[in-house]
Amino acid sequence: MYLSKNINMEIVRNEQEIWDLLNQCANAEETGSSKYPGMSYEQGIKAAIEWIIGDINDHPINE
Repeated sequence: MYLSKNINMEIVRNEQEIWDLLNQCANAEETGSSKYPGMSYEQGIKAAIEWIIGDINDHPINE
């Protein structure tokens, strides 16, 4: 079971950051060029949500 450090699940990313992430995902989907071919779908979803709510600071796509 996953326990967030952020109990209220507050979104800490701004709208532009979220749109940028969605556009990067759409581009990777269109081109078939994933930066993380070894990551499962579930791992990607988890990383994105953790980033949005501030549990991790590392952007889920940018290195």
